Amino acid sequence: MAKILHFPTTENEQTIEEFLKETAEIAKSDEAICAVVACKLPDGSWITGYKNADWGTRNEAIGHIQADIIDQMILSNLDRYCDS
Repeated sequence: MAKILHFPTTENEQTIEEFLKETAEIAKSDEAICAVVACKLPDGSWITGYKNADWGTRNEAIGHIQADIIDQMILSNLDRYCDS
């Protein structure tokens, strides 16, 4: 089972720095073997970084991110996908 940590939303006052620190602490305690990071900057450019992630692992990470997005989309629109 995947452990998913979502970036802060308007309901969450946690800063990106606090989120990254918390994520790093969890990654350390759970003995993570690789990391993939992406951050969007105000000018529209992106910072991306990889630690111990070859191209296959990077693609695996993309798949997990896409699955999380689909899951959140369905949960946000549950009435469209389920008969009541």
